[in-house]
Amino acid sequence: MKILLKIIILISVLSIFILCQNQFYWKDAPTNGTKIYSIKFFDLNNGVAESQFEETLATNNSGKSWLTGATTEKKIESTNYLWSAEIYCSVMKTSDGGSSWVPYLQEPQEHFCMVYFKDHNTGWKVAEEFLIKVVSTINTYIENDDIESLVDQPHQCTEYYTNVDAGWALGWCIRGFKNQ
Repeated sequence: MKILLKIIILISVLSIFILCQNQFYWKDAPTNGTKIYSIKFFDLNNGVAESQFEETLATNNSGKSWLTGATTEKKIESTNYLWSAEIYCSVMKTSDGGSSWVPYLQEPQEHFCMVYFKDHNTGWKVAEEFLIKVVSTINTYIENDDIESLVDQPHQCTEYYTNVDAGWALGWCIRGFKNQ
């Protein structure tokens, strides 16, 4: 029984190393996938995000939380903003349990990204968590005066598998970054 337990632990540890791969496969990820958000910040605290399906979210605390609401419509049209960026979804696929990854280039990718609302109840938590992660990363790169290294460089959001061999890795990248 102890030998079986040791084998299970060894397999678990090895699978973690295989799945991690230090995310080097993202260097080949597509950067022009499905556009999922346009984000604008008008100052350090206030910003809006509009999904590709024109749903809007707003933040008044530097992107730490996001709210839905019609009041954001006026701000999206504003040309007076601190920074703006287009957020794209990147999808990679594997058929060998994560040993190798290749771009998933079939359209549409929306069903993988799922960071948009289908209605007021569906997708809210996923969208908010995604925007918190994206804005936090962008702000960190801006603070470090390194935003150019973030543009067109996909970052992983999550991995999931449909079986032992097949799975997808989801990521995001920014394009069209403007700092005014």
